[in-house]
Amino acid sequence: MRRSRILLPIFGLFGASTAGAADLDVTEFKTIAAPVPYTSAPSWSVVGSIAPTFTDNALFTRDNRKSDVYYVPDVSVRLDGNLSNDLSYRLYARAQYEAFSREKDGNFAVARMGGRLTQNWDGWRFSAIYEHRYDFDGIYRDLAFTSNDVMGSVARDFRFNNATFSPLLLLTYRFSDLAEARRWRFDAVLGIEVKLDSKWSIVSTPLFEAYWFTDGLNSGRRDQLYSADVGLKYNFASNVSLTTTVLYEARTSNVPLRRYRDVRIGPRLDFAF
Repeated sequence: MRRSRILLPIFGLFGASTAGAADLDVTEFKTIAAPVPYTSAPSWSVVGSIAPTFTDNALFTRDNRKSDVYYVPDVSVRLDGNLSNDLSYRLYARAQYEAFSREKDGNFAVARMGGRLTQNWDGWRFSAIYEHRYDFDGIYRDLAFTSNDVMGSVARDFRFNNATFSPLLLLTYRFSDLAEARRWRFDAVLGIEVKLDSKWSIVSTPLFEAYWFTDGLNSGRRDQLYSADVGLKYNFASNVSLTTTVLYEARTSNVPLRRYRDVRIGPRLDFAF
């Protein structure tokens, strides 16, 4: 069992869909509703979510498919400020984990800290991000590897009547003390929100991810991930919402073992204070 837990991060965790989805938080790249003037002091906030979820492929494998329920607490502490009217920064620390009810081999956790600098230009947002992270086997039990992610992104919001479309392009390179975790990653995401009234919205976040692994046993591995979902969102307040989502995901790879499909269903409670 110990050997299987060592191999799990090498061959799956950092390339698995759960890790990918957890890495990418589209709300991180949205505009602030009321930008703080650059002469104002920076502001602190606590942002997070908790999401109990059913999956029909708990270990994200091609052959050994097992259904299970897991939950995902995800909490960030942020410091936001502006260097000018169109140049903002964010410093943050973030902790999250996935805990399965039965398939404990799927448990993992991530702790990270980083910073982001965003330039607004004619409605577009260009960001440079650095993130230092620790990936754990189990719930903060055994350290699997550490890494440094360097990212660049471009994003914008388009509003048409009661609908908002938020495309995002993100490119990442990961440096790591584990050779198998070093890779390039490209994300293309489209956030969609259609307001039904002041409380209810229909939401969706289709995405495409591509991975190019560069070193170790994963050298030459190429993965592509496709995901589509639809959800119903209810806003209790401006800073608290509940979204119930049905998601389908498929991964292709030139390594047959890493090909799989997955269906996930569950609610997610989001909060910000």
